[in-house]
Amino acid sequence: MARESLYPEPMLKSLKPNLLLILFAALLLRISAEERLVGLKSLSFAVGVREIGMGEVGTASAEGPFSFYFNPALSAWNKKISLGLAYSDWWLDTYRTALFFLHPAKLLNLGLGLIFFDYGKIELRRDRPAEAIGEYSPKDITLYFNLARSLSSKLTLGTSFRFFSERFYTQATSQWGLDLGFNYQGKNWQIGFSYLNWGDVLRLKMEKFYLPAEFRLGVSFFWLINNFSFRPAFDYTYSPYEGVGRVHLGGEVNFKEGLSLRLGYGRNAPAFGIGVKRGIFSFDYGCTIKKELPNPSHHFALRLTTSY
Repeated sequence: MARESLYPEPMLKSLKPNLLLILFAALLLRISAEERLVGLKSLSFAVGVREIGMGEVGTASAEGPFSFYFNPALSAWNKKISLGLAYSDWWLDTYRTALFFLHPAKLLNLGLGLIFFDYGKIELRRDRPAEAIGEYSPKDITLYFNLARSLSSKLTLGTSFRFFSERFYTQATSQWGLDLGFNYQGKNWQIGFSYLNWGDVLRLKMEKFYLPAEFRLGVSFFWLINNFSFRPAFDYTYSPYEGVGRVHLGGEVNFKEGLSLRLGYGRNAPAFGIGVKRGIFSFDYGCTIKKELPNPSHHFALRLTTSY
């Protein structure tokens, strides 16, 4: 079912961790906090279904093929080939499909990713309440090429080269970008920092807008008690071009590495999820409940992990 456009036209014991924090802080200071016109908002919606069920925490806690969406350094911990396919049903006919792949290597771990976001059919009107004169369907496509490396048994660095493309009505635009991140692992905790969606401006019909750049700082913990493992996590995200900061809280309880229950809160929305693992296959389900939407959003993922 088509709906009216909600967008203006056309808008749519090591010193290394401390040194890295200083470098990233210096980068942050160069970004103006002035609010700017931001596009490609679909990039702000988390991809990993496991992490969605935990309130979109993941900067220090994401696992598997979708991990480098949150922090490009996390894929360096991956020791097995993994493939993930995710589908999100947001609202009405708006949906997203994502395909991510990870391959470990001696020098650098390699990751590839594709995200396709369809906003659904939107009615085109010259004036309101005039009759609709047609329909159009905005679409976003994002590509990832991830490289990550372990500098020690505790520290990893990573980067993802990005390609963004958006089509809105009769206009189209594209741009290149970059993600940067690091992760430090203690005995039963991890800390991570990443800067996502760093790139030049995009233009649609002489209007320029910015990528939804985002800084992420995350901490996670891990405890194993008998057959149960517990992983609480915390993320703070900041969008410099919008001047908006958000707190994400979540956690996961796992029984015998086979059944996982998840709960979290992020982006002003509660979330929950479940995961089942059997052999090399894992299935994840996540649900987010946003008060501004009439129905919950449902997210599904199938992951395959195997040795090479």
